[in-house]
Amino acid sequence: MLNQNTFLLLFVVLFSSCADNKKIQTTTTSNTTEVTKDTDSLIAPNLSLIDYPDAFLIENGIDDWEGLQNLHKSMERIKELNFDGIEVDLIALNSTVKDLRSGPMPRKLEYPQIKSRLKVVEMQVQKTRYFTKHYKTDSLIPALNLLYEYYNGFISRMISLQNEDQDFETDSQTEN
Repeated sequence: MLNQNTFLLLFVVLFSSCADNKKIQTTTTSNTTEVTKDTDSLIAPNLSLIDYPDAFLIENGIDDWEGLQNLHKSMERIKELNFDGIEVDLIALNSTVKDLRSGPMPRKLEYPQIKSRLKVVEMQVQKTRYFTKHYKTDSLIPALNLLYEYYNGFISRMISLQNEDQDFETDSQTEN
């Protein structure tokens, strides 16, 4: 009789533990479904774009550099777009960056550091475009954030390199 009671008690405990697992599994499944629904419609991220360096370009006599103007306008356009049809705009942005890289750079900005930063921007545009085709829900937004970070780094490096150059010229003139 004791064995039957023990067996019955173990059976009830085992059955109730299995029933609790079903409830947890159902809850987990419904949470996963909710998350999937949220990521299907991409929410526009807060992309920060550095201001166009008008004063810097005028100061250095390169304010007529159309390639940089076009690149900045393209970056502004993508920032304000709906991400469902972003691939076409990324194709245009890729073309703009290629034109800027293949064309002549202003002589005052003919530095390897600036060219390499522009190459990084180009690579990130291509990567972002790839993510629009294959991994939209989980990779497009981080790729766009990186694209804007690299573009801002390109502009900042242009300005800081020119400032470093001016500081070097000032220091060498005071030594003579």
